[in-house]
Amino acid sequence: MYRHLSTLTLGSALAAALGLAAPLSVQAFHLPAPCDKITASGTVTTESGSTASFAVTGGCKNGKWWGSVSFADPASGIQISSTEISGYAWDPAAPQGRDICGLAVDANGDDVFFRVHLADFGEPGKNDVFGIAIDNPETAGERFYTLMSETLTDGNVQLHRANRSNRPDPAFAALQEWQMCGDLSSPQ
Repeated sequence: MYRHLSTLTLGSALAAALGLAAPLSVQAFHLPAPCDKITASGTVTTESGSTASFAVTGGCKNGKWWGSVSFADPASGIQISSTEISGYAWDPAAPQGRDICGLAVDANGDDVFFRVHLADFGEPGKNDVFGIAIDNPETAGERFYTLMSETLTDGNVQLHRANRSNRPDPAFAALQEWQMCGDLSSPQ
């Protein structure tokens, strides 16, 4: 039911679906201006010692949110594939990092919300990090799955500079963090 929401109303819909009001705190994350993009793939070791894999792209392209997120942690049975990107933001205190938010389906075909944090700390993949928070409409307030940002075991995160195709819709600049990511905090 959530897959067909428009991007501009997605954050409000996420908050409403989870029974939340708009947060009153100051927004920490912002849309990069000009919008750039980030690409990443690799593996990380989870807190339980298992290996999880991911492939992520995100940013703005031709006036729209753009990207895809795939994540699998076989030891926990978690596997998601994105269906819509609802936000792309950065924290000015951590300029080499980006967060990507959106909707996905899990291995059972159920809708979930996600927020991925990536940071590019050098080439090739030197000290780069990945983290993810996943939630569903039934677990509001407690996360369905969280992997706090971990240094990659293998792979690379690459932050790419903006170009002419990376122009977001002007309305995106007015979005607040909760409108892009609901109540999912950054897993950084």
